[in-house]
Amino acid sequence: MKHTHALIGLASLSGIVLCAGPAAALNAFSPTGHLNVRSGPGFQYPVVGVMQQNLPAAITGCIQDYSWCSVALGAVTGWASAPYLVTDAGGKPTNLQVSGAQLGIPIVVPTGVAAVVATPPVGAMVPVAPAVDVVEPVVPAPEVLSYVTQQVIDPVLVDGEVMVGATLPPAVPVYPIPASPYVYSYVNGVRVVVEPAARRIVYVVR
Repeated sequence: MKHTHALIGLASLSGIVLCAGPAAALNAFSPTGHLNVRSGPGFQYPVVGVMQQNLPAAITGCIQDYSWCSVALGAVTGWASAPYLVTDAGGKPTNLQVSGAQLGIPIVVPTGVAAVVATPPVGAMVPVAPAVDVVEPVVPAPEVLSYVTQQVIDPVLVDGEVMVGATLPPAVPVYPIPASPYVYSYVNGVRVVVEPAARRIVYVVR
Protein backbone atom coordinates (compact mmCIF):
# COMPACT_ATOMS: atom_id res chain seq x y z
CA MET A 1 0.00 0.00 0.00
CA LYS A 2 1.41 3.41 -0.93
CA HIS A 3 1.05 6.18 1.61
CA THR A 4 0.93 9.85 0.65
CA HIS A 5 2.13 12.42 3.14
CA ALA A 6 0.32 15.70 3.50
CA LEU A 7 1.14 18.58 5.81
CA ILE A 8 -1.76 19.59 8.01
CA GLY A 9 -2.28 22.31 10.58
CA LEU A 10 -0.96 21.63 14.04
CA ALA A 11 -3.59 19.87 16.09
CA SER A 12 -4.10 21.08 19.62
CA LEU A 13 -3.50 18.40 22.22
CA SER A 14 -4.57 18.97 25.81
CA GLY A 15 -1.84 18.16 28.29
CA ILE A 16 1.00 18.88 25.85
CA VAL A 17 3.33 21.84 25.76
CA LEU A 18 5.26 22.57 22.57
CA CYS A 19 8.89 23.34 23.32
CA ALA A 20 10.59 23.51 19.94
CA GLY A 21 10.15 22.89 16.26
CA PRO A 22 7.92 24.22 13.49
CA ALA A 23 4.18 24.61 13.93
CA ALA A 24 3.24 21.76 11.67
CA ALA A 25 2.05 18.20 12.07
CA LEU A 26 2.69 15.23 9.84
CA ASN A 27 1.00 11.92 9.26
CA ALA A 28 2.39 8.57 10.35
CA PHE A 29 1.07 5.03 10.28
CA SER A 30 1.66 1.63 11.84
CA PRO A 31 2.70 -0.92 9.19
CA THR A 32 2.88 -3.88 11.58
CA GLY A 33 -0.59 -3.98 13.11
CA HIS A 34 -3.11 -2.17 15.25
CA LEU A 35 -1.01 0.09 17.49
CA ASN A 36 -2.12 1.09 20.98
CA VAL A 37 -2.47 4.78 21.79
CA ARG A 38 -1.85 5.38 25.49
CA SER A 39 -2.70 8.15 27.94
CA GLY A 40 0.97 8.88 28.57
CA PRO A 41 4.38 8.28 26.99
CA GLY A 42 5.10 4.82 28.38
CA PHE A 43 3.91 1.22 28.20
CA GLN A 44 2.64 1.49 31.79
CA TYR A 45 -0.08 3.97 30.81
CA PRO A 46 -3.63 2.83 29.95
CA VAL A 47 -4.74 2.36 26.35
CA VAL A 48 -7.11 5.12 25.19
CA GLY A 49 -7.34 4.29 21.49
CA VAL A 50 -5.92 2.24 18.64
CA MET A 51 -4.24 3.24 15.38
CA GLN A 52 -5.52 0.93 12.67
CA GLN A 53 -2.87 -0.78 10.57
CA ASN A 54 -1.63 1.38 7.67
CA LEU A 55 -4.14 4.18 8.33
CA PRO A 56 -2.36 7.51 8.89
CA ALA A 57 -2.84 9.60 12.01
CA ALA A 58 -1.64 13.10 12.85
CA ILE A 59 1.61 13.27 14.80
CA THR A 60 1.90 16.60 16.56
CA GLY A 61 5.13 16.17 18.47
CA CYS A 62 7.46 13.75 20.24
CA ILE A 63 9.26 13.69 23.57
CA GLN A 64 12.91 14.69 23.58
CA ASP A 65 14.41 11.32 22.66
CA TYR A 66 11.70 10.66 20.03
CA SER A 67 10.73 7.39 21.69
CA TRP A 68 7.06 8.42 22.08
CA CYS A 69 4.97 10.74 19.92
CA SER A 70 1.70 12.54 20.49
CA VAL A 71 -1.10 11.28 18.26
CA ALA A 72 -4.43 12.78 17.25
CA LEU A 73 -7.08 10.28 16.19
CA GLY A 74 -10.18 12.36 15.62
CA ALA A 75 -11.44 13.24 19.09
CA VAL A 76 -8.91 10.92 20.75
CA THR A 77 -5.46 12.19 21.68
CA GLY A 78 -2.68 10.23 23.29
CA TRP A 79 0.77 8.76 22.86
CA ALA A 80 2.15 6.05 20.56
CA SER A 81 5.49 4.26 20.68
CA ALA A 82 7.66 5.83 17.98
CA PRO A 83 9.60 2.66 16.99
CA TYR A 84 6.28 1.35 15.62
CA LEU A 85 5.48 4.51 13.64
CA VAL A 86 6.44 5.15 10.02
CA THR A 87 6.10 8.31 7.92
CA ASP A 88 6.92 9.05 4.30
CA ALA A 89 7.34 12.77 4.98
CA GLY A 90 10.94 12.61 3.77
CA GLY A 91 9.99 11.06 0.44
CA LYS A 92 10.29 7.43 1.50
CA PRO A 93 9.00 5.42 4.48
CA THR A 94 11.14 6.01 7.55
CA ASN A 95 10.81 5.24 11.24
CA LEU A 96 9.74 8.17 13.38
CA GLN A 97 12.20 7.52 16.19
CA VAL A 98 15.07 7.45 13.70
CA SER A 99 14.04 10.43 11.58
CA GLY A 100 12.07 12.60 14.02
CA ALA A 101 14.79 15.18 14.53
CA GLN A 102 15.64 15.41 10.83
CA LEU A 103 11.98 15.87 9.94
CA GLY A 104 11.66 18.73 12.40
CA ILE A 105 8.95 17.10 14.49
CA PRO A 106 8.31 19.40 17.47
CA ILE A 107 9.57 18.30 20.86
CA VAL A 108 6.75 18.28 23.41
CA VAL A 109 6.67 17.96 27.17
CA PRO A 110 3.70 16.01 28.58
CA THR A 111 1.74 17.98 31.15
CA GLY A 112 -1.40 17.00 32.95
CA VAL A 113 -0.45 13.33 32.61
CA ALA A 114 -0.90 11.44 35.86
CA ALA A 115 2.28 9.75 36.98
CA VAL A 116 2.10 5.97 36.81
CA VAL A 117 4.76 4.05 38.68
CA ALA A 118 6.27 1.48 36.35
CA THR A 119 7.85 -1.72 37.57
CA PRO A 120 11.05 -2.69 35.73
CA PRO A 121 10.37 -4.50 32.43
CA VAL A 122 10.80 -8.26 32.61
CA GLY A 123 12.09 -8.40 29.04
CA ALA A 124 11.61 -7.10 25.54
CA MET A 125 8.74 -7.98 23.23
CA VAL A 126 9.74 -9.46 19.88
CA PRO A 127 7.76 -7.26 17.46
CA VAL A 128 5.91 -8.56 14.45
CA ALA A 129 7.71 -7.97 11.16
CA PRO A 130 6.06 -5.59 8.67
CA ALA A 131 3.63 -7.49 6.46
CA VAL A 132 2.21 -6.74 3.04
CA ASP A 133 -1.24 -7.89 4.02
CA VAL A 134 -3.19 -7.26 7.19
CA VAL A 135 -2.84 -10.21 9.56
CA GLU A 136 -6.25 -11.04 10.95
CA PRO A 137 -6.23 -12.09 14.61
CA VAL A 138 -7.67 -15.34 15.86
CA VAL A 139 -11.10 -14.67 17.36
CA PRO A 140 -11.50 -16.79 20.52
CA ALA A 141 -14.88 -18.10 21.56
CA PRO A 142 -16.94 -15.83 23.84
CA GLU A 143 -16.46 -18.14 26.81
CA VAL A 144 -12.69 -17.94 26.36
CA LEU A 145 -12.75 -14.15 26.37
CA SER A 146 -15.06 -14.13 29.37
CA TYR A 147 -12.69 -16.40 31.28
CA VAL A 148 -9.61 -14.34 30.38
CA THR A 149 -11.17 -11.04 31.43
CA GLN A 150 -12.52 -12.36 34.73
CA GLN A 151 -9.29 -13.80 36.13
CA VAL A 152 -7.40 -11.82 38.76
CA ILE A 153 -3.72 -11.85 37.85
CA ASP A 154 -0.88 -9.37 38.21
CA PRO A 155 0.11 -7.45 35.07
CA VAL A 156 3.72 -7.39 33.95
CA LEU A 157 5.59 -4.69 32.06
CA VAL A 158 7.68 -5.42 28.98
CA ASP A 159 9.65 -3.21 26.65
CA GLY A 160 7.54 -3.15 23.50
CA GLU A 161 3.94 -2.69 22.41
CA VAL A 162 1.24 -5.32 22.63
CA MET A 163 -0.10 -6.33 19.22
CA VAL A 164 -1.14 -9.42 17.29
CA GLY A 165 1.90 -11.30 16.01
CA ALA A 166 4.32 -10.04 18.66
CA THR A 167 6.12 -12.62 20.80
CA LEU A 168 6.23 -12.50 24.58
CA PRO A 169 9.65 -12.64 26.25
CA PRO A 170 10.35 -15.81 28.29
CA ALA A 171 9.93 -14.09 31.67
CA VAL A 172 6.30 -13.16 31.02
CA PRO A 173 4.02 -15.65 32.82
CA VAL A 174 1.22 -17.28 30.85
CA TYR A 175 -1.82 -19.06 32.22
CA PRO A 176 -3.91 -21.94 30.84
CA ILE A 177 -7.41 -21.47 29.48
CA PRO A 178 -9.78 -24.38 30.18
CA ALA A 179 -10.78 -26.36 27.07
CA SER A 180 -8.67 -24.12 24.82
CA PRO A 181 -5.40 -24.66 22.93
CA TYR A 182 -4.32 -21.14 23.92
CA VAL A 183 -2.98 -19.53 27.08
CA TYR A 184 -3.32 -15.94 28.23
CA SER A 185 -1.34 -13.20 29.92
CA TYR A 186 -1.68 -9.62 31.18
CA VAL A 187 0.99 -7.45 29.60
CA ASN A 188 1.41 -3.66 29.67
CA GLY A 189 -2.11 -3.28 31.02
CA VAL A 190 -3.67 -5.37 28.25
CA ARG A 191 -4.90 -8.97 28.37
CA VAL A 192 -3.79 -11.14 25.47
CA VAL A 193 -4.49 -14.62 24.16
CA VAL A 194 -1.28 -16.42 23.27
CA GLU A 195 -0.17 -19.39 21.17
CA PRO A 196 1.75 -21.37 23.82
CA ALA A 197 4.47 -23.01 21.71
CA ALA A 198 5.70 -19.84 20.03
CA ARG A 199 4.43 -17.47 22.78
CA ARG A 200 2.96 -15.41 19.96
CA ILE A 201 0.03 -13.09 20.65
CA VAL A 202 -2.98 -14.17 18.57
CA TYR A 203 -5.61 -11.87 20.09
CA VAL A 204 -5.64 -8.63 22.09
CA VAL A 205 -8.62 -8.27 24.42
CA ARG A 206 -10.00 -4.73 24.14
